[in-house]
Amino acid sequence: MFRFVFVIFLGLFMLSGHVEAQRRTSSPRRQLITPKKKAPAPAKPQATAAQDTTKSQSPPVIQDSSTVTKDTLAVPAGHADASSDTLTEAAAEAKLPKEPKADSIHSYKITIEDISYLSVCPGTNITIPFKAEGPFDEDNTFIVHIIDATGKSVPISLPVKKSPIKAVIPSYKVGGEVYRIQIIASIPVVRSQEVPLRLLQAPAAKVDLIDGTQTVRIMPGQEAHLRVHLTGAAPWSFRLSDSTTVLQTLSNPHYITVKPNDVKAYRVTAVSNACGSGTTSGEAIVNVNNNPEPKLELKEIEKIAKLCAGVPFQVPFNATGKYKEGNKFIVQIAERSGAFKNISTPDSTGFITTQIPDSYKPGEYRLRVTSTAPYLVSQTASISILSPAVATLQKDSLRLGENESGMLTVKFTGGGPWFVLLSDGTYENNIQESPHKIKVKPFYDTNYQITSAGGLCGVGKFSGLAKVTVKSPPASITLDKLPQNMVCAGSTIDIPYKTEGRYNPNNKFTVQMTDKSGRFVNLPTTVTPTAMQVKIAAASPGDTSKIQKIRIVSSSPAVSSVIEELEVIAPDRAVGEVSGRGTISAGRTTRIQLRFKNGLPPWSFTLSDGTAINGTFLNPYLISVSPSSTTEYTISSLKSGCGAGTGRGAAVVTVEN
Repeated sequence: MFRFVFVIFLGLFMLSGHVEAQRRTSSPRRQLITPKKKAPAPAKPQATAAQDTTKSQSPPVIQDSSTVTKDTLAVPAGHADASSDTLTEAAAEAKLPKEPKADSIHSYKITIEDISYLSVCPGTNITIPFKAEGPFDEDNTFIVHIIDATGKSVPISLPVKKSPIKAVIPSYKVGGEVYRIQIIASIPVVRSQEVPLRLLQAPAAKVDLIDGTQTVRIMPGQEAHLRVHLTGAAPWSFRLSDSTTVLQTLSNPHYITVKPNDVKAYRVTAVSNACGSGTTSGEAIVNVNNNPEPKLELKEIEKIAKLCAGVPFQVPFNATGKYKEGNKFIVQIAERSGAFKNISTPDSTGFITTQIPDSYKPGEYRLRVTSTAPYLVSQTASISILSPAVATLQKDSLRLGENESGMLTVKFTGGGPWFVLLSDGTYENNIQESPHKIKVKPFYDTNYQITSAGGLCGVGKFSGLAKVTVKSPPASITLDKLPQNMVCAGSTIDIPYKTEGRYNPNNKFTVQMTDKSGRFVNLPTTVTPTAMQVKIAAASPGDTSKIQKIRIVSSSPAVSSVIEELEVIAPDRAVGEVSGRGTISAGRTTRIQLRFKNGLPPWSFTLSDGTAINGTFLNPYLISVSPSSTTEYTISSLKSGCGAGTGRGAAVVTVEN
């Protein structure tokens, strides 16, 4: 008995050891496999009582043995036999490599929004809005760069995390030039598009006199004209040394009139625009001579080198100095070897307008200006008196082919350059040589004349006639085949036609038909590009049918088509008579008859049961009917080529059940 108990006890002891080994190696937690970057030094194995007791037992079963390597099995945290190479599940997951962030450049984008409205100066602040797309790093920053024409890029803002960016345009950048703005991200390095930005230019002003000189001499009470040249961005404001202030001007150069009592120097003391103050330069000195010596001289002589008799002109001269009270200026003219004669009334203003008397013939003359108190004489200018222009169109007779051009000749005399306008609208000006060829390209035979011509002295005299003929295919009219050879009197029909050759602009096409006496008379005609709508004349009393002749004629040139014949019948109303009688079984078919009288085929009709036939030339006409019950057929409407008609008679079809 004792031996039996001992055997049972020994078996239970061995069974408990096997269970303990299973518990140690089969943790209820999920087995984790963690990658091992570097194998640590192997630790000295620690034998446990459990391992000793299970040394002869089978090893624990591993479900996925293909993924298990040395030192890769983890045991629960805090277990007695956990080695340094084992991890808990949470620790293993924490050491797993994280999902890498996308770093493809195509995943990132920076877009600068519209800044075309910006107008900035060097040294000023700007705000740049932008949009950023992509998984930028949390430590990423954005910064603005400015790029010059050479491609040199410099940062102009502090790093920011989001839009917008405030930047400063460097003060050393040149105004008036175009730069480019770009935003650059740091992590990763991504660049936006380049946006152009034009910098405004700082102002500058320079003063001188209106003729470009620096000094001028005037008499007391006279005016002097200053000119201020401005550069930089408009508008400008500036001040002169005499305290004259001009605000927000867009004029460049800007002109100022001054009237000093004594000698005075004018300078620009300040100038500004949207970019602030600028630089100034130049000086204009106005000398006021209280007792100057009188001086008289002609100016801009080239403006009066050629003159026309009877045409007013202004004599440009300059009178400086102090003249006596009552002084007058007079314009004089003389032939080359003749004495000077006055051609203007005495004037004291210094602006004289006069004209060459008609008694002076064309030729070479001399002109000068004199004063009376004191008596002074200007230098003499050589002038030419020109005669009015005379244009003559040569009597050329040209014969041109279709779409060809030719040259007409115009001869000029008198003062040039000349101009000429022909009767067809051809115009040329600034003609320097005579005779002159003018190109024309008429479409029809044309008689050319001069509508207007002249030269330096205005519109002159003109004459002449030139005839140009144009060869083209002879005009002809083809009357196409008529759509019908029988019509009703008083009706409207379409007549197709074709034409060849050229017709004059005032040409008219007309359809003609013979009357009772056989003479062609015009019919009311509406012309279209392919057909003519013609209203046929009404029939004479007693006429029922008559053969008429018809044709198409043109007026310019006078051309006629071939003559065709057309039968015109009286517009009698058509009569349709229905007849027939029969008996049929239900579902069977029979025919009834219609016979037409008068009118003009084709006939169109509708029966009382709604059956409609549109345009038949058959007479008599048989039509099949299949009534479901006994029916009487009549004509409810009738129409022919001569209009509406009437129906009579009836057809009865009896249906047996």
